Amino acid sequence: MVMQKHSRQGSTLYTYTSHMTINKQMEVVEWLKWYRLTINDIVSQRKAVVGTGYFDVLEADFYSAIQTAYYGPVIESMNLLPDRFEAEERSVYETTEVLHLVSGRDLFGMVCLVDRVPELSFNYKEKLTSSMSSTSMMSQSTQNSRICMNDKRDIRGGNSQIRVTDIKNHVADAYRDLELHVSGRVVAVATRIPPKSCSGETQNEDVEDCIQVFLTSDDDSMRSSQGLDRKVGSRVLLGTITGLGTSPEEGSCFVYNSNGSKTHVIMKHRTLLVKHMHWYRAGEEVSVCECRCSRARLPPSKFWLFEPRCGMHDIGGWYIETFGRDKKGRTVPSQRYWDGFDTTKQFEERLHPAMYLLALAYRTLDIEDTKIRKQTIWKFVEGKLFSILSLYKKFV
Repeated sequence: MVMQKHSRQGSTLYTYTSHMTINKQMEVVEWLKWYRLTINDIVSQRKAVVGTGYFDVLEADFYSAIQTAYYGPVIESMNLLPDRFEAEERSVYETTEVLHLVSGRDLFGMVCLVDRVPELSFNYKEKLTSSMSSTSMMSQSTQNSRICMNDKRDIRGGNSQIRVTDIKNHVADAYRDLELHVSGRVVAVATRIPPKSCSGETQNEDVEDCIQVFLTSDDDSMRSSQGLDRKVGSRVLLGTITGLGTSPEEGSCFVYNSNGSKTHVIMKHRTLLVKHMHWYRAGEEVSVCECRCSRARLPPSKFWLFEPRCGMHDIGGWYIETFGRDKKGRTVPSQRYWDGFDTTKQFEERLHPAMYLLALAYRTLDIEDTKIRKQTIWKFVEGKLFSILSLYKKFV
């Protein structure tokens, strides 16, 4: 993963580029190739309009509209998250990047599974800080690579194609630790405890799963090789989410602050071909939606008019909108501070954006797990039916 630094309108923007996707050929149906080639010429400004006539001006406006739709809105300042952006889901299981946070074609953040393979921090590149030798690290990495390469199966369903190496390992992803990266920093981390289980010093005797979200400091931006079990720097508990995975598909779960008081309700529901997650303030007679997340079902990326931004995140994702109140008390789109705490008066009522994004990543892993479970059962039944049919043909 390569991080690039750009300067835009006095602010600093960090974008990410993955070596695993640079050379991947995007798949496209034959009748859309000419369209994508034309779009590429327009957005790369290889097609320029010469002239001042009516149709020339109309064509120039059309090209400008295409470029705006392709690149999306400009990120004005990276001190604030955009009030609306996308979280693209992973389409291959091998990547640990569960969600890519993008505005148009700009990747400004991601939610990743915590890497369990020991790493060297950038302050101690010259020598190892642990007793594990480099040879053992290489052998462990080689073993992990072999696990990913052996017994691969393609599971196709609906819009996505996810390669699964081991169903047991995949199920564990829904309960692995997550990290939120924004603008080159690890902003927050989260751990999830299954119902009636114990994780480290935290015990969960409830019948619902429990997600704990922690805000990290600058010293905590270096990833720990032991995940959240090892304390690095200082962490601030932002809140706890209970029942996200154990509540019904169309139901609700609750958010508690660091003091254990219930502050928000998460509503999960569906409309035609769209999944929703809405966040509301608890304890109010009329509560305004604080964050709205929508996941529409899309056709395969080979039918998309625009080429996917990333080959490993080409199945669509969540559209995220955050709201606040203006001086007159009206509900309006609102940007959020991600680096530390918001100093405005509304902070006491609104959640840190890390709560939305990490919960959304766990919701994505739950949906991914459910899809693979269903298709695994179908493949098992299909295999049994094929065996019975083959046996029947032998006797007939």
